[in-house]
Amino acid sequence: MPTQGARCFLMVRARAWMCALPLEEVEETMRPLPVRPVASAPVFVRGVSVVRGQSAPVVSLAALLDGEGAAGSGDTARFVSLKATGGRVALEVDAVLGLRWLDEATLGDVPPLLRASAHGHLDYLGALDGQLMAVLDAAHLVPPDVWARLEQPSGKASA
Repeated sequence: MPTQGARCFLMVRARAWMCALPLEEVEETMRPLPVRPVASAPVFVRGVSVVRGQSAPVVSLAALLDGEGAAGSGDTARFVSLKATGGRVALEVDAVLGLRWLDEATLGDVPPLLRASAHGHLDYLGALDGQLMAVLDAAHLVPPDVWARLEQPSGKASA
């Protein structure tokens, strides 16, 4: 049962990063869809896909965080559709790990996701969609010790 002051997050993995996305910004998770590349797109934008009849940019969370280009090999496990200005954005992740409730005290110790993106991507991201930037700014990286606590039935790390 969630405690007062807790928020629900969708937990995802992108390469070695565990990330918590605010559930209120998530529309759905889905299998990857075909992606059409877009010329001159930033390295973290894989291209465009058609999601529920609408074109949606596909953003590689791993490429956003590490600054390297998206692999584009088709190995992606899931897309997470996020609400965005005038439509949606498909966030490409390696795994969807489920829902977890995190309280405000835990979030104070967990770094914001966008702080990890130190590759000049924030300027591009802000120009593409300010609302997407706000969603990702509310998302958090989850360190291994916090993830271990979340995986324990008691919510405490094992000794």
